[in-house]
Amino acid sequence: MPEPIAATAAQLASDVALPATKRATEREESRGTFWALVTGGLLFVVAGWFLPWFVEVTANGVGFSPQDVVSSSPTGIGTVFVYLIGVAMVALLVGAVYDLVCLRLHRGEPFRYSRARAALAAAGAVSTVVVWYLIGVQREEPLFGNISSFALTDNAVWMELTGMTILAIVYGVREWIVAHAALAFGGVIFIIGALFPFIFNASIGFISWGASAAAIYVLLGLGLNVVVGFAGLLDLGYAAFFAIGAYTAGSMASPRHGLYLPFWVILFLGAAVAALFGAILGAPTLRLRGDYLAIVTLGFGEIIPDMATNNLFGQTGGPEGITGVSHPAVPGITDLHGNHVSLLGHDLFGYDFEINPKAYFWLLLIVIVAVVFLLRNLERSRVGRAWAAIREDEVAAAATGINTVRSKLLAFAIGASVSGFAGAIYGAQFGGVTPDEFEFAVSITVLTVVVLGGIGNSTGVAVGAILLSFIIFWALPHMQEWTTTFGHTTGITTLSTIDYNKFQYVVYGVILISIMLARPAGLLPSRARKVELQSGTESEALASVRGTV
Repeated sequence: MPEPIAATAAQLASDVALPATKRATEREESRGTFWALVTGGLLFVVAGWFLPWFVEVTANGVGFSPQDVVSSSPTGIGTVFVYLIGVAMVALLVGAVYDLVCLRLHRGEPFRYSRARAALAAAGAVSTVVVWYLIGVQREEPLFGNISSFALTDNAVWMELTGMTILAIVYGVREWIVAHAALAFGGVIFIIGALFPFIFNASIGFISWGASAAAIYVLLGLGLNVVVGFAGLLDLGYAAFFAIGAYTAGSMASPRHGLYLPFWVILFLGAAVAALFGAILGAPTLRLRGDYLAIVTLGFGEIIPDMATNNLFGQTGGPEGITGVSHPAVPGITDLHGNHVSLLGHDLFGYDFEINPKAYFWLLLIVIVAVVFLLRNLERSRVGRAWAAIREDEVAAAATGINTVRSKLLAFAIGASVSGFAGAIYGAQFGGVTPDEFEFAVSITVLTVVVLGGIGNSTGVAVGAILLSFIIFWALPHMQEWTTTFGHTTGITTLSTIDYNKFQYVVYGVILISIMLARPAGLLPSRARKVELQSGTESEALASVRGTV
């Protein structure tokens, strides 16, 4: 590293309390990933403690939780394991609070007794399995009420088990996770994602949210992050490419045009057509910068849905859109006698995409993993370094010989192709496409996902997409029934009389403002972005802080 740049980097790091070496930067970035895993594990554990574990088929989700068990002063062998779960939960929560206080006040030693915490979490996981076996399988005692042999194991059991397992792994191999944050976080998220339909098997609606909202917005966020995070271009019309992918699927797999191409072909065609439109948009406009480019993309985002509404060339179906889009067809595996081979009661690869949201969830998970893998390698390639140079200083990048127009055009095309993937899956999943689904609000929501998660950080974008889609598409729509239940339980009946539908955007806005005030750089920001925010100006030493020079 040249001495002037090294001196500037060291001075900048000193001014904003940031590391100035690549190794120190990687370890600093891993702290956010570590805390994301700890927070996720604790949320699962606490939710599993207060939600019912076993419910009757006709009980509409009403049943006894471990908290109810403790409150009723129970007896029996199962009680010991329930108390052990509670003790482990409290100890892990206290430990996390202690760590936060130490880090905030710069006093004490955080993460003390990590191995002991891992042992407690492992004991909690084992106790969860034991309680499930004693009560859910053996029906040994009425610890969770007088449940019949038809009672079902509710989601909370698997949430508790998942949370305890995550915390056992996180605290047990903390140093390894800090050194390999991206790999650890990706592995844990992939495992949880793969098991998501089994963890929430009793809540088909929640699985549908995961497949139709969370996974779709993760994919959209990853695509927009290429444009906004990697290349530093502000795109306010990203929903247009989402619409193009969806209409491609609708046109080629529906009675509208008499075409029924295989979905697995349409999936890549949707990405290719969206990438083509991204290049068409970018070719004449990417010489623009900043706000001017944002306005052009905003116009493009408004034109595409409007053209679809007006039934362009009689091909888009007008306001009613295109219906009857074919679902993916995946034949099940059969043995020599023609019988379907099953695993845990499911045909291997033979999921019915028409009625089963689990199939779409797993399909999207596979696509997301592939996209993350490709984008991470692309970010570290020569093209990714060119994007980073353009984002930090386009004039300087051009002076070093980088073809800025071609690089930005490539960023637009790649980001659009990812959106086209999401659109093709979305169209097949819902069996139809209408213009109302691709309004300006979609572009703003995806941009919010990128900013909230951490601009330039794929992991942060995925976390932001999951959190934001949960708030918008699950928490706010269910707030009325949740507060009604809470009001009846606590005796505060006033809560059940409030029409929360009138205040959804207020609550949504307050949540966003609170998160951004607490984490102005995003939930899991890239270090370069954090330098810009804390230093107040863009600096020539950003590349040094990123460890690229």
